[in-house]
Amino acid sequence: MEIRKIFGNMLKRNHKNLIETSDMCQDTLEDIPSLHHLMDTFPSTKSPQMLIKEITTYIIECTQGDEAFFWLTDVNHKNSHLASSMNKVSLEAALIKEWTNIRGKDGLFVDELNGDWFGMRVIRTSRNIGVLGVKISDTSEARKAFLLNRLFDFLAELSEIMLERIYNNQMREQMILIEEQNRIANEIHDSVSQRLFGIVCALHSLQVKSTVMTNDELNDEYLFLSESANTTLKELRAAIYRLSSMKKGSEPFFDRLKKYLGEFARLHGIRVDYQLTGDEVLISEELKHALYRIVCEACGNAVRHGQCTAIELRLSLADGQTVLEIKDNGIGFNLYDYDDKKENGIGLFNMQSIASSFIGTFSIGGLPGLGTEIRVEIPNLKMLEKEEAVG
Repeated sequence: MEIRKIFGNMLKRNHKNLIETSDMCQDTLEDIPSLHHLMDTFPSTKSPQMLIKEITTYIIECTQGDEAFFWLTDVNHKNSHLASSMNKVSLEAALIKEWTNIRGKDGLFVDELNGDWFGMRVIRTSRNIGVLGVKISDTSEARKAFLLNRLFDFLAELSEIMLERIYNNQMREQMILIEEQNRIANEIHDSVSQRLFGIVCALHSLQVKSTVMTNDELNDEYLFLSESANTTLKELRAAIYRLSSMKKGSEPFFDRLKKYLGEFARLHGIRVDYQLTGDEVLISEELKHALYRIVCEACGNAVRHGQCTAIELRLSLADGQTVLEIKDNGIGFNLYDYDDKKENGIGLFNMQSIASSFIGTFSIGGLPGLGTEIRVEIPNLKMLEKEEAVG
């Protein structure tokens, strides 16, 4: 009888462990698509500082931990960046003190910093080296569990790839800028400067001949010189305008969105209706990237979590503000449950953060069985600056 009781307790513990392991695997499977989405949509034009800040936020969301950090530095620690939810000064001092021991580590490891235990992994790129860390409890079980945390290891690998993308993009942008500067210099020399020289010569000749010319002849000459000056100005503007992203071969923002929505609808077998209005020139390249990321995340959530069959998207780019509305016919959710939860999911948190970073607002609404609606409003900073200058 005692043996049966012992085996029964063992089976209960094993069953509990299996359930916990299954839940962890399910959470990991749900997090990995979001991490891939972050890598695919994170603008390579942004800085490493912005990336490590966003990665740190993801660590806290994925591990449901309280404290995490991402330290990126160089050989002599002269150019370091630290994203952390803790005291940065004391943390960076501890990292520098332990750096000789830390930098040679491979894979996941556990070490003590300022009296607390952290699970960490060294990050290595062509330009920098750093370390990614999350605070864990001081029990041996927690340390062993972290060393098997494939999600954290996967996130560290993605960080290295995304940092390299940023560095490569910076180098490419510098090369493009140099090429464009040389091209514009040659173009101005070959066309604009020659036209200006011709105008100067014509003005000098007109000054000499003006005493023997009739009024009609003078007016004709003035009109001709005026047209030549306007043509020269247009050529100069055109040369400068070719520095813009669209002239470098980038796909227009609306075309990129239409392409994505069309492919998304076909891939998931759903209907996507969209209406895109306004002028792309009104918003910055950074905001275009941000809106694209929100659209991707919202559509993915609508299918993955909302199980919808139709999505309606409205994007308006106006002088005063940018408004994005996304509705679906999915299963919806309980708004009160959403407000009461501490963790509302990586996707929703990410969209909120993106909107906030542009001084915008993010709202979500819905009811069980009636779908979900997302609305993002972002002010036009250029217009705000003009209004403040006028005021």
